[in-house]
Amino acid sequence: MRFSFIALATGAALLAAARISTAEPLTTIAVPVNAGNSAAANTLHLSAPHPIPTQVAGQPGPVHLDGCFSDSRGSEGLTLVHHAVRITNTGDRAITGVRVRFLFYDAFGDVNATRTNIADARIDPGQLVDRINLAELADSSPPAKIVCSIDAIRYADGTVVRT
Repeated sequence: MRFSFIALATGAALLAAARISTAEPLTTIAVPVNAGNSAAANTLHLSAPHPIPTQVAGQPGPVHLDGCFSDSRGSEGLTLVHHAVRITNTGDRAITGVRVRFLFYDAFGDVNATRTNIADARIDPGQLVDRINLAELADSSPPAKIVCSIDAIRYADGTVVRT
């Protein structure tokens, strides 16, 4: 039952991520748990966003992570962590995807989780893409700090380069 709730909550949270990034007020998301004929549904109450200190790791290669901003919203032991990243293609080939790695640090300064998210976005040479939104749902408290880096790049010709 918990897995089903987490799966449905993750879907609802990802749908809400776009609204979160545009600063629209959002405090409640209805998440249906019973897929039968019943109208019963659980409601996931998310807290107001709380900024998380975020920094960008060194970036070798043809893609530059210009900014990474994170916040969290909590609900009933779950945490939605939302990231907005800004990426510039400093190379000479078009990019169709970037995998971003997030290191989550706890209050003691230790890495307690590593997450990766793929941003499917076309980024032409010299182009800056702003407001790439990524999110995940975790069954733990918000991290004390997050460090972002580019983990891999997919070019328009299908070539994948890991950094």
